[in-house]
Amino acid sequence: MRILLLTIVFGGVVGTVLWQGFLSRERALLDEIGRLETIMAEEVALRDAMIGRLERTTRMARVEVLDQTMDEDQVITDTTFRFVELDEDGAELDRREYTLPGEVVFIDAWTIRFDHEQVASGDPFAGQSLVLFKRVYSDQIPPSEGLPIDTPGGIPNGYAVSNEARFEQAMWTQFWRMTGDPETARRHGVRVAQGEAVYKPVRTGQVFDLVAESAGGLTMVPVDLDAPEEGLVAASAED
Repeated sequence: MRILLLTIVFGGVVGTVLWQGFLSRERALLDEIGRLETIMAEEVALRDAMIGRLERTTRMARVEVLDQTMDEDQVITDTTFRFVELDEDGAELDRREYTLPGEVVFIDAWTIRFDHEQVASGDPFAGQSLVLFKRVYSDQIPPSEGLPIDTPGGIPNGYAVSNEARFEQAMWTQFWRMTGDPETARRHGVRVAQGEAVYKPVRTGQVFDLVAESAGGLTMVPVDLDAPEEGLVAASAED
């Protein structure tokens, strides 16, 4: 009986030790799983944030087609439109009206696109493409006869004297050098520096947004006038 009792006690002690060891290993395993899940969640969140920065777009301006004239054969001879510059919040900075021959409107701009890594990481200066509107023209006149939008090399309207403004000013003063000198472009983290124009045939009443992609260029997007309006807060009550 004593041997049996000792065997039972010894077995209970061994079982308890083994059970505690199992529970300890299980807790350690669960803790490790939790740690790995946290790391994975952080990496997924970081990846999603980087993708979001690369896919981000900024509305830079709006084109509102006001009027068009036609000849006796119903061919459009002139197009009048309003060009509205916007800040990053969609508030109006400035507006101008232009009249050009023809029906195809061109918006010409300088664009600077930075390395994808800088955009993805949310660089405070090089985290999105820079756009400087230069002129408007049509399919009936050459670009050299286009009408100016901004002063060459100037800071776009709406910029105060800030670090961002100084950085952008420096980029524009180096623009033409970066277009033809890869080493200068690399030194500034620039992937592409070039002039580009977007254009579309337009009709009276149409509205288009000029949108800059964070890692890309400029696009001209038709606006659904029946959709709820976002941004475009007028800076002046004057039309």
